[in-house]
Amino acid sequence: MFPTNHKTVFVLDHTPYFGISSENPIDFDVAKSRGPGYVPLPAVCKSLWTCSVEAAVEYCRIVWDLFPEGKLVRFVVSDFAAHILNTWAISQQNFTHLLNGLCLVGPVRRGAGGDVVGLCAAIEALGEPTGVQAARPPDSLFQNRGRILCITSARDDDSIRSLIDIAVNTLVQQNQKASEPQPTPVDGNNTQTLAIHYCHLIVINVTPEKTDSRVTNQPLTEMAGGLMGVEVIVCRASLLAGLLGRLVLPHYRLAITTVTGIPMKEEQNATSSANYDVEIIHSAEAHAGLRAAQTAAEATESVVLRWWTPRGAEGGAGGCHGPLWRVTPADAASRPSACLVNFLLNGRSVTLELPSKKGGGRSASHVLAAQGGELWIGALGGRSPHDDPPALSEGAGGRVTDYRIKEFGALMHQNKLYPGRGAGANTRARARLQRHTTYWPLTISSTLIFNMGSVMEPLTRLVVQESLTDEEVEQCRAVLMSLLAMEARHDLPAPHLPAAARGKSSGRREEQWRQVWSEAEALVRAHAVTPAHRALLRALQVTRTHNNGDGDSRATVIKATTDSPLSPVSGGSDVWAPRSALDALLGAPRPHRRPDFAGRMAAGNRPATLYSHLQNDEQH
Repeated sequence: MFPTNHKTVFVLDHTPYFGISSENPIDFDVAKSRGPGYVPLPAVCKSLWTCSVEAAVEYCRIVWDLFPEGKLVRFVVSDFAAHILNTWAISQQNFTHLLNGLCLVGPVRRGAGGDVVGLCAAIEALGEPTGVQAARPPDSLFQNRGRILCITSARDDDSIRSLIDIAVNTLVQQNQKASEPQPTPVDGNNTQTLAIHYCHLIVINVTPEKTDSRVTNQPLTEMAGGLMGVEVIVCRASLLAGLLGRLVLPHYRLAITTVTGIPMKEEQNATSSANYDVEIIHSAEAHAGLRAAQTAAEATESVVLRWWTPRGAEGGAGGCHGPLWRVTPADAASRPSACLVNFLLNGRSVTLELPSKKGGGRSASHVLAAQGGELWIGALGGRSPHDDPPALSEGAGGRVTDYRIKEFGALMHQNKLYPGRGAGANTRARARLQRHTTYWPLTISSTLIFNMGSVMEPLTRLVVQESLTDEEVEQCRAVLMSLLAMEARHDLPAPHLPAAARGKSSGRREEQWRQVWSEAEALVRAHAVTPAHRALLRALQVTRTHNNGDGDSRATVIKATTDSPLSPVSGGSDVWAPRSALDALLGAPRPHRRPDFAGRMAAGNRPATLYSHLQNDEQH
């Protein structure tokens, strides 16, 4: 119900040590013209206190931009006392209240103190209920979890270990206090103390740029029987903002998207433009379609999406029918980020696409838009509606293939599925689809009869019908007689083929006619389910057997066709059948046309030896 990121407490060390320089110089001299006698301004350095405040405030900006509700952050400044800057109240979860509290605290002053009192106050703050927790019924059970980020500077590992021991003891005492009877609220003030079921403590040890630290990094370690997980991170002051920018991602399940290729006008020359990149932060769920299983390492990496020239203000977030997630720039102070934010707030929307691979098309993946004064990102879930659909004729790698596209469209039109009535409607539909796809060549180059046009009409059109009349059977027989006449005149079927198939079917005349007759028999056999169809099949077989009046010669041709590598075994018939639509749909591999070599079968996994008898010293 309440995850660990529901409550987050920052403990900022305000001791005199944090008033020293970070030793990271910043060039403050911005003068463009330097005349004679000009004295350049010296570089300035931020203090450790300034670096820690800026980093913590930037962490809060990301959280509050993306989670207006449900994710609460408190600040405790620790020196000689614990200065609590805000509470869990929603009215105090904003920059105005936070910055006012920091102003009241003021700069680092000399004096005694440390981070212990602040850390103890942070653990007590986790025991205070938030507004949502206090509104639950008294008898309801829930897990009270939270996170503490303590920014301090210790001398060595022993000091860090002592600080952690104090935090663990304070947590145990807090839970003992919560187990005692609670006082009755007075004047509506809730003084209830909650037990802390888990506390994630991150101790960030900050050092100046040129100072060596004797504190070492420590991975997440469970303590106090699993009540507290402790993690120690050593960081330079100049890198503190980047560290917290990375930690906020796994803490709140966020991800970074780099919008690349953003066209922007140059300040120096308004007539020219350049492309910039802007990093935006949002929920990791927006990358669900790009990363099926996101690892911890991938969570800190940025997904690169390319800017697509916007199509006007009519799109917006309303054009995305999927879920939307809030967006905030990773660097709100940069000029490219400010330009992108202003562009979106003016009512424009941006389509983002995956970087196109070589030879590939454009694929829109997300849309950026502003709605209600906030920035949103939405996943399109595939191609955008205005993308050109992929062409069927484009095969893998962009190669143009010779698929029978128009014929496939006609096949789908003939086999539309409608809600059927009566028993056996589904069985009849499946049987019809199987008949139509048992022999249906996928490509132009794999068939002859379907490329011969009017020569095979009306056989190819009538044979696919559910039933045939006597007149239609005679029309099909007339087509067979026409084929016989063409073969007797030694005509070639190849001149009737399109250019795509003519080069692959330019064999001898006998081979072409052998393929024509084999395809015709395969087509008729696939639809031979009625007496009329079976009569047509018998007529076709008789015609093939007695062709040219030479039965023995024709039988030899039939056997040669059957033994062809292009011909599968089909119950003794010589049906020539390339890979059909049914094979592609079912994905069934073709059976072996011929038995494997006996020597290879006998050898098993070992190499087969040819002519093994030559090794025998025998006398013949």
